[in-house]
Amino acid sequence: MRFLRLLSTAVLTAIGFAALAQSSGTAALSVTVDGLRNNNGTVIVAAFDQAKAFEAMDMAKAAAIAQIPASGPKVAVTFHNLPRGSYAFAALHDENLDGDLGMNGDVPTEGYAFAAMGRRGLPSKFEDASVAAGGAAHSILRLKYWN
Repeated sequence: MRFLRLLSTAVLTAIGFAALAQSSGTAALSVTVDGLRNNNGTVIVAAFDQAKAFEAMDMAKAAAIAQIPASGPKVAVTFHNLPRGSYAFAALHDENLDGDLGMNGDVPTEGYAFAAMGRRGLPSKFEDASVAAGGAAHSILRLKYWN
């Protein structure tokens, strides 16, 4: 399971929970990533609006991507002006800033999380992980580290 190198043109830098004016066809979704083990690097959060892309962790097909400096035990981001619909999230604590999930053989060396992730650290089904954009929609991801 590898995170694909992120395209810099897809990176959003919207940080925080401040609401922006939204058109009737768009909405905001807030995400908190909890459990950072250090302040190294950044946290990359991807919003997926397609089940296939989420379940395959196809970062090139993410609806939106945010990159937040790692700071403290948790970080937060709000995706603004998303088309209304359902979204599932994945996150990576990219400690070495290479855009990939570091691996030692089959064992991840950096933290990662999926919405509705179980104890085994595997992605859940899109329908179990997704939340609808709008209102007070919020998703909380808990990073998993194997080492």
